Amino acid sequence: MKTRMAITAAVLAIALAAPLHAGPVIDWDPAFFYEPGVTFSNSIPGNEMKIVGIISAFGPPLQFLNANDPSKDYTFYLSGMISNGTTVIGSAGSQFYVTTYTGGTIQVYEGTPRNAVFDPNPPNANVPSTFTDGTVLLSGNVSGFYTQTNDFTTFMTGNAEGNITWTGGTLISYLSSTQGPCPALFTGGLTWYPSLLIPGYVFRHTGKIDNDCPSPTRQSTWGRIKSLYR
Repeated sequence: MKTRMAITAAVLAIALAAPLHAGPVIDWDPAFFYEPGVTFSNSIPGNEMKIVGIISAFGPPLQFLNANDPSKDYTFYLSGMISNGTTVIGSAGSQFYVTTYTGGTIQVYEGTPRNAVFDPNPPNANVPSTFTDGTVLLSGNVSGFYTQTNDFTTFMTGNAEGNITWTGGTLISYLSSTQGPCPALFTGGLTWYPSLLIPGYVFRHTGKIDNDCPSPTRQSTWGRIKSLYR
């Protein structure tokens, strides 16, 4: 009986400490990646990867923002991610290409007018400038970023992912708990299918930022715990 009670109490404690705001807080389709001299299967060590994107939806706790407001742009910009080079895994016809990056920053913007454009061959007059004009809603540091591609998927698909630590912006309090800024994950699928690309970009990306904001554990009495199981 004591063991059963201990397990029940432990399970309840975990439930009470469940994330307060978990899940996608920002979605986009599309974002585009660019890096000098890069191909889908090879990145040169020391190169800098940059990403520009247009946000298509917001989730809790930022659901009050309207990504479809015709008078505003909601955009993001990642920069400063330095390539460690590409690792090839497997033999031809079943190869994976994994590129890891060191460092990086992200900024999420709200701007007027709605003017962000993916002009070809960045950097240029509009990229990244039309993605970085306006108010910085969120800013943070990026770590553990990587891309994974291959030589065998029919529609040339892979994925990209990295961790975000929020450090600033006018809305940082929405993505913070009593322990400080919440951890976040930049993630999603990418493609290098030629008909879906714009000249000068190596990947098109559809993705999201997942937020994992824990709430503090609430204290309870054993009587209250038992009442939940009656």
